[in-house]
Amino acid sequence: MNLGLMHPADGFALAMVVILVFSLGIVVLLAVGIYRSGKRRPSEAEDLIEELRLEEEAERQRQDEQKHPASPTRDEEREPWEKEADWWKK
Repeated sequence: MNLGLMHPADGFALAMVVILVFSLGIVVLLAVGIYRSGKRRPSEAEDLIEELRLEEEAERQRQDEQKHPASPTRDEEREPWEKEADWWKK
């Protein structure tokens, strides 16, 4: 079937170029999608580092509380014989 528009070899080359451009376009779209979805969520490594930092901070606070126990606050209940902490200011 010769349509007379172009040589069959030229038609084959043109079809290959169109297929090549189409497949490269799909690869570019996939790469852009992967890049955009990767930017939105924090990486697992960053999440683990943040979790470790929070655990270490909590552990330090527990150790500080064990070394220096907090004095009772106003909200905590005192024994009947205990005075308020600021009794001398009155």
